[in-house]
Amino acid sequence: MNKWKIAFILLVIIIIGSIGTLFYWITTPAEPIVIEETSPSAEGNVLTVNATKEDFQAIANTYLKKAIGGKPLPLQLSVEDQIILSTEFQAFSINLPVRMIFEPYVEENGNIRLEQSSVEIGKLPLDPEQILKLLRDSVELPEWMVVNPAEEEVLIQLTDIPMTSGVHVRAKEFNLAEDIITLEIVIPAE
Repeated sequence: MNKWKIAFILLVIIIIGSIGTLFYWITTPAEPIVIEETSPSAEGNVLTVNATKEDFQAIANTYLKKAIGGKPLPLQLSVEDQIILSTEFQAFSINLPVRMIFEPYVEENGNIRLEQSSVEIGKLPLDPEQILKLLRDSVELPEWMVVNPAEEEVLIQLTDIPMTSGVHVRAKEFNLAEDIITLEIVIPAE
């Protein structure tokens, strides 16, 4: 056998192996995430703040940018009638734009749980669980943003976002249809 046939066969094996590995990685079920209980709700003076969708979007993107330490922002959060997380995944030197659409819910402890309602990734019909698994494994997210692919949700732990002087934030109401977002800022009593 000449050297060109051997090189061609090796190239075909490498390409098939790469595609097989990528397919296996994408279709493997996500491991369940154990979400730790957040710190007990802080005591102190409570300041209630009403925000609009635009205000919340600007604040969220500012904290995302701050949390990743000046690196390029891998994820963009948009607030419309639902919350949209936009990012890009690179596959075979092609950037694939991904839009994940979530319905927000306020939890008892003041955190925001985003339940995935749909995914847009060109014309590829992909399972939302697999997209969230890909997001969790390939995008560096702040510690207070927990992706749970098995439940098709993202938890934004507002109470765990580092703030100055012991201040804590928690959500009270999140009604995007009526543009009502109410946050409580807890200032510790001295």
